[in-house]
Amino acid sequence: MAIWTCQSCGGENPEGTRFCGHCGASAEGAQSAPALAEPEQDVTETLRSFVAGPVAERLIEAGGDIPEERRLITALFADISGFTSLADRLDPEQLLEVIDPVVAGLSSIVGRYEGYVEKFAGDALLALFGAPVTHEDDATRALIVALEMHAELEQLCSELPYEAELTLHVGVNSGHGVARIIGSETRMDYSVLGDSVILAQRFESAAPSGETYVGELTKKLTDDMFEFESVGDLTLKGKAEPVPAWRLLGRRTTRVLRGGDGGAVLVGRDRELAAISDVLDALNGGRGGIVTVVGEPGVGKSRLSGAVEARAERLGLRWLHTRCLSYGASLAYWPYAELVRSLAGIGSEDEPEQSQRRLADMLERAGSGTAVPFFARLLGLPGVSEKVAGLNAEAFRRGLHGAFATTLLEVSKERPLVVAIEDAHWLDGSSAALTRELAQLCEREPLALYLIARPEASLALDEIAGDSPRRAIALEPLDEEGVAALVGSLLAGDVEEGFPGLVRERTAGNPLFVEELLRSLQETGALARQNGSWHTQRGWDAEAVPPTIEELLASRIDLLSRNDASILQTASVIGRRVQVDLLEAVTNAPDLDGALKRLVAAGFLDPLDGEGSGRLLFHHALVQDVAYSRLLRRKRRDVHRQVAEVAEAMYGAGDEIIDLLARHLYLGEAGAKAIDYLVRAGERSKALYANDEAIVQLTRAAEVVRADDDVAARLPAILLDLADLHELVGDYEEALELYAEVRAVTHDVRAWRGLASVHRRRGEYEQALAVIDEAIAADELRGQDLAPLWLQAGWSLALSGRLDQAIDVFQAGLEALGPRTDSVVGQLLAELARNEGLAGRPEDALAHLLQA
Repeated sequence: MAIWTCQSCGGENPEGTRFCGHCGASAEGAQSAPALAEPEQDVTETLRSFVAGPVAERLIEAGGDIPEERRLITALFADISGFTSLADRLDPEQLLEVIDPVVAGLSSIVGRYEGYVEKFAGDALLALFGAPVTHEDDATRALIVALEMHAELEQLCSELPYEAELTLHVGVNSGHGVARIIGSETRMDYSVLGDSVILAQRFESAAPSGETYVGELTKKLTDDMFEFESVGDLTLKGKAEPVPAWRLLGRRTTRVLRGGDGGAVLVGRDRELAAISDVLDALNGGRGGIVTVVGEPGVGKSRLSGAVEARAERLGLRWLHTRCLSYGASLAYWPYAELVRSLAGIGSEDEPEQSQRRLADMLERAGSGTAVPFFARLLGLPGVSEKVAGLNAEAFRRGLHGAFATTLLEVSKERPLVVAIEDAHWLDGSSAALTRELAQLCEREPLALYLIARPEASLALDEIAGDSPRRAIALEPLDEEGVAALVGSLLAGDVEEGFPGLVRERTAGNPLFVEELLRSLQETGALARQNGSWHTQRGWDAEAVPPTIEELLASRIDLLSRNDASILQTASVIGRRVQVDLLEAVTNAPDLDGALKRLVAAGFLDPLDGEGSGRLLFHHALVQDVAYSRLLRRKRRDVHRQVAEVAEAMYGAGDEIIDLLARHLYLGEAGAKAIDYLVRAGERSKALYANDEAIVQLTRAAEVVRADDDVAARLPAILLDLADLHELVGDYEEALELYAEVRAVTHDVRAWRGLASVHRRRGEYEQALAVIDEAIAADELRGQDLAPLWLQAGWSLALSGRLDQAIDVFQAGLEALGPRTDSVVGQLLAELARNEGLAGRPEDALAHLLQA
């Protein structure tokens, strides 16, 4: 079916219609959809016009200067079956008349949702969502495209010049891949390399005719919007293990909160809920109002609104909900069209005539039957009178706005009405104008507008409200107490000490981020229940970013200019806290101050210690992690090394800067120099009793040494220091492994002592004594100082209740050491005296104490 595209709003309309069904603009002068290529035209260029306007523009504007990046993408692979049989009975030119409209039609759907068609392969198409531009709902867009492709192919087959039975097989999969420009001087392409793309093709191959198979991560990212049916684990080509897959059934009729209620309650929002309740209470008195709820993504706007809706229903109010789309800025009146469908009970599966009847019945009951032709035209339904069809754009706009005002006021007479518009930051221009007009009615009618948006829409909300009174709610992140309460509501049972604080540090109190982080930790086994309480498990990755959060934050980063995004990534390499002078020296950016102001305004960075302090803090640790994760490993390494070199030149290498230098030299793979700084940093942390930090530094030092045979001689000393720290903090298994590794190589007395000490601390006294006996008998230890072993033997005997034997061992140790007068001898004397006192020999104990 031929279409024309409205210049005013971008809406698509059937050929032959005189006015846009979305905004009412005249078809005169409207630019048609791109025509299919004539034989002498470049077919590739023509098809590109169908792909993706914003995406194509981004590629063109970049001029090939798009960095190689690691991205979370969703790949859609669609294959058309039936071309082979067509080729058997059609001339190649006739076959072209089938292929061109089909491929062009499917490609135009991808472009409509701002995806990128990476390649055409015969009768197959590969589309990417998330590269080169990320949206916070890329997986959702891909599944919408899959559903619309199936419907579009069925429609196209009925319009082709030759009878064709074509069907579509689609595979969709999400995952990480490396996005890059690839090619040669003669041809350059933008593509993504990674298993996620390969799996999409494998799912397509397994999908039956007319079906879409979806991977596990895609399902997790979209199960609040779509319904799926498991098809079990599939054995796919190139995969050693079966891969779980789901059949896409369709959109959910009602969107659910991601993850359901999760057992969570609304926490920390009592003040905001009370303020909004005042407006709801006034509705029953015949006075409406305007409520705007503004907050950053994930801060809890939807959860608060759910509580408000529940209160409205308890008060007997009617709640009508609609939402704007991230890809709907060019779809005029989209949220209001959805509102009409909701009021009339029109479903996506309804036939046009059935939808028209439901619309007419609803408006007749509401007493606003004159609105039928305006709403029918808005929805593209039959029932548009010639009088309305002949209106010019401005006249239709006025009529449509009047129809909405009349209908909503009539509905509010039955019960006071709240119209809630979610994601109002994506409100299209036409809908914004209509909302401004409705806002003027709220002062004198039982009608309330409830607008939910992000901070960037604040000025637009001001314009919508105008001079009308409104209740403006600015949602802030949860404080420490609020995060602890949310964690407690999500996890049934106690959590280990300090865990809520760690969650708040990672999420900056953003409720969605808290929920997604906890869910991710549970799914990966990093957070597990032990004896009725929750504990983080050994080896868990504290810096892992749940894909749902990554998709959201990455989409915000992609809104930045290339220069600002690059500065943000360099800052992410420096760390959560960023010295502006260091960032300036590393980036050498021409407009760093301007870029940083824009990044602060956009909510990526916050001034630390006030503006002008010269230090910045990433607003969320997760923002830093997402920006950092997009850099390829080799790029990260180079920037880390550059940061270390610049920092050392600027600040020196004193103790106050050693931690920073050690970290960047390690991540920059600086070899021997990294070892020196890591060991120094570990010693400094240990001296400050920062044992966990010391363990991290020395573990990294050991890792670097193990990778370099030229410095292998340094490994035993580092491992012994590391083992001592693990023993000190009670990580006995790790300590035993390290002590045993050193003993096997060097037979160092410290390793033997450590093994005995760990067994003693664990109450394994016989094992401790066996280690000491073996050590004393070992030829490799002859001539070495065995005093630490005598101490361990005496302690083990004393703790096992054998005081007399312990006294004998301490005395034997003193005799073996001879006339030494160092601290070890003093310790042996003190322990001897303590055991003599316990054994009832006070005189001997006093003499040995004085000697000690």
